[in-house]
Amino acid sequence: MEELVQLLMQLMNPQFLIHQGGLWLLLFIVFAENGLFFGFFLPGDSLLFMAGMLCGLPILDLPVHLLILYIILAASLGYILSYFIGSKFGKWLLRQPDSIFFKKKYLDMASSYFEKKHQSAIVVGRFIPVIRTFLPLCLGIIRADFRSFMLFNLLGALVWAGTLVLAGFLLKTIFPDIIHYIELVVISLIVITFVPLLKQYLKLRNAPAGN
Repeated sequence: MEELVQLLMQLMNPQFLIHQGGLWLLLFIVFAENGLFFGFFLPGDSLLFMAGMLCGLPILDLPVHLLILYIILAASLGYILSYFIGSKFGKWLLRQPDSIFFKKKYLDMASSYFEKKHQSAIVVGRFIPVIRTFLPLCLGIIRADFRSFMLFNLLGALVWAGTLVLAGFLLKTIFPDIIHYIELVVISLIVITFVPLLKQYLKLRNAPAGN
């Protein structure tokens, strides 16, 4: 049990993930969190911010515009995969019993968010844990218009990646000494990104059955 907790903590630590796997692991995690419904717990927001801070250093030695482009591609491809999983296997998924990684409440929440925000949900929802992962699956299940989905998918990936990566990159550029306090930044990011995830979890847990 202790080893499992340690593994989960490492998966929630963006600095550890980037140091262990570099660009390829970063892109895989972005793809998985956006494309695989069991990846909803992965630290997408904090990972992008940390990637921006480490961009240009030996661990992520590439221009920031290329980093953003690669993340946009990974996030967009993840959404496309999730959409097609929903369109092909959605009915089968809905018949499955709830588990720790998949609950029908997650889909209900994503569906409700889409009904309120319409197409803008695909852009704004990219910044919301759980919604980010389950919304494209939901849109695949209801067979939402694919062309419109693709347009807002790309726009959402651009806004999400551009905002968070540039925020980390500019923070490091303006305050270069902050790189010496990277552990404190990591802890702050984990806390900040855990709060909305906890709020979504509590909202889901307290939602009446059948909603």
